[in-house]
Amino acid sequence: MSQPQGAVALSSFARAFARTILNDLVARSLVLEDALRARLRDNPSTPDPDSVPLSATLDATYRGVPEASAMSDEEIASRIASGEDPFATDLHGRPHRRMSSPPIREMGMALRLLALTPTQEDFERICAPGGVTTLVIPQRRDRELGWRALSELLHAMRKASASCGISMSWPETPVFGGEASERNQARKTAEFREAVELAVSKGAAVWALASHADDMPEIGRLLSQATRHLPPLTREMVVEMLRVTHSVTGELAEDAVLARLPADSALAGLHPALLDHAMTADTTLRVAERLSGIAERADMRPDLTLDDIALPTPLRSGLDRLLADLAAWQSGSLDWSEVSGSMFLFGPPGNGKTLLASALAGSARIPLITTSYADCQRHGHQGDFLRALSDKATEAMSRAPAVLLIDELDSFLVRSNLTQNSSYNIGVVNGLLEHLSRLNDTPGVLLVGAANNRHLIDPAILRPGRFDKHYEIGPPDQAGITRILSGALKDTDRLDLAGHARQLSGCSGATVAAMIRDAKARARQNGSPLNDRHLAEAVADIAPKRSAEDLKRIAIHEAGHVVVSWRLTGDIPKRVRITPEGGEVHDTPRSIETAETARMRIAALLAGRAAERVLLEGPSSGAADDLAQATQVAFDARHTWGLEGGSLMAVPQPLIGRMLPGTELGDALDRILREEADFAEHVVRETRDLIEGLATTLVQLREMEWDEIEAFFREPFRPYANPPY
Repeated sequence: MSQPQGAVALSSFARAFARTILNDLVARSLVLEDALRARLRDNPSTPDPDSVPLSATLDATYRGVPEASAMSDEEIASRIASGEDPFATDLHGRPHRRMSSPPIREMGMALRLLALTPTQEDFERICAPGGVTTLVIPQRRDRELGWRALSELLHAMRKASASCGISMSWPETPVFGGEASERNQARKTAEFREAVELAVSKGAAVWALASHADDMPEIGRLLSQATRHLPPLTREMVVEMLRVTHSVTGELAEDAVLARLPADSALAGLHPALLDHAMTADTTLRVAERLSGIAERADMRPDLTLDDIALPTPLRSGLDRLLADLAAWQSGSLDWSEVSGSMFLFGPPGNGKTLLASALAGSARIPLITTSYADCQRHGHQGDFLRALSDKATEAMSRAPAVLLIDELDSFLVRSNLTQNSSYNIGVVNGLLEHLSRLNDTPGVLLVGAANNRHLIDPAILRPGRFDKHYEIGPPDQAGITRILSGALKDTDRLDLAGHARQLSGCSGATVAAMIRDAKARARQNGSPLNDRHLAEAVADIAPKRSAEDLKRIAIHEAGHVVVSWRLTGDIPKRVRITPEGGEVHDTPRSIETAETARMRIAALLAGRAAERVLLEGPSSGAADDLAQATQVAFDARHTWGLEGGSLMAVPQPLIGRMLPGTELGDALDRILREEADFAEHVVRETRDLIEGLATTLVQLREMEWDEIEAFFREPFRPYANPPY
């Protein structure tokens, strides 16, 4: 059975047993320090830590009477306010013996291990001869620290078990080296397998420290009685450590200490050296304050929330559902297997994909951890790349709940592409796939992938189970631009936000933000509050006003696309708009093509050019992208989908040669394009009035959504019969 990762409370058994173990760890540390001092004084008679009774060692150090027992509430409050802990100091002035190097890491590991055994029976079970337990410790750093701490810790556990009447055998503890480079990963895996096999053959209890449950070799999985995720350090555990390291009495001002300590999620992400540093403070309260200050400086939770950014309603609804499921999982009312905790964001740059991941983490009040292809690549060769990727994945798993953003997924190219770097690409894609599977299996990790060009990504990366939800993040619509403006500006009632948003239609969110900064700078330069003139000047720099002639041509062109596509297929685009660069139509891509639908697509792509020819007596250069897309569809119909030309051989475009007129391929594609251009022009002439009417509306609005286009086409639909192919 597998236990989910996360903060785990100490049971009454675990807490009582831990106090005995922690006292013994501290006692051993004190004896060892005495031994070191004696050796420094050339005194050979040094005590053996195991021969010194625990009670004798602790008598003079931990059995004081709290000073607070003889103080009024006001006096206690005053001492606490000054950073002193009257519960940890002795009424009779007996001093607290401070260690130079307290066993902080051993104590932390003991508490984290005991959090997994809420009863004595649970503890005895994982210590029983022949029992095999997989301890999942994602962080390589934690596994290394745990391995180094185990020897001292097991001595203390065995001694405490004997004094408490608990049965405990000496466990064998193989450790998995984990995230190695590709060159020695196989060797590390083989060494771990051999260590587990050797430990199992001895018949002792086995604790296998692994980065993931899947790292356990088959023989270990057959015998494993439990897979347990080592929980992170918690506030409760820090309090138990302070009882032994900073208190003469074994007591402390618990409520005041807890009030000063950072949240469990913040403690979980701190490097052990930072905990060591905080523990050098002289009182329990100052340790807590120091830890809080460190956690605040290391806080990775964004202040931005989803309420601070403009999102389309369907996307916002999906994110709200995800946040609700996360909250239900955190409360224990929903199993993580029921949560769709991964999403892929794609679209042109500058439209807030990274911002959205940050806002998601901010709304959930959980850390944001980010990485990208470029960030991993800068570490060096393939092994270093994979190690950097693994470290980020491990950090997210160890800090769960957390958001992990993996940017530039479109640099993880399709593995079947034949390039000079194919072997490198195959290695990094396979490494990414392995981590995606582990991340999706880790409770509390919200996985966000982002890319500009979706079609470049290896399909295995984007399948459900790795990225469940896919959202296109395009430029904001006019309503979204208005929300951005109103959120960033004051006294918006006196500003023409709708007019400015209309002129900015098609601009990215980053472009709108840059315009706002420019407008504010203009206002500061003029020494006056920001007004419409400042906005108009800043907007004009980004989206200059077009002439009436240019607006009409763009609108006719885009209306031609919309009307011809609708006339042939009945499909209505999600949006059509005039942008600073020209115009654009947002269609829903087809998943299946036939010879007929491919031809219709080509005709619709060429319809903008045809509309300019028919209604404006000649085309313009605005059809360049349309011609490129139409040529690609014609090529795919012949050589990718096997729908044209009678050949069933699929030939990748880079291998087929130049497609110039006069070549067999060039002439074949040109023939298809000319046929569909003529047909598109035929449909344009039949629907001339519709195109002109839609273009007029588009010039006025600059942007039309699906429902507005549908309202324009509300008369009964009559599809075009028998197109003359």
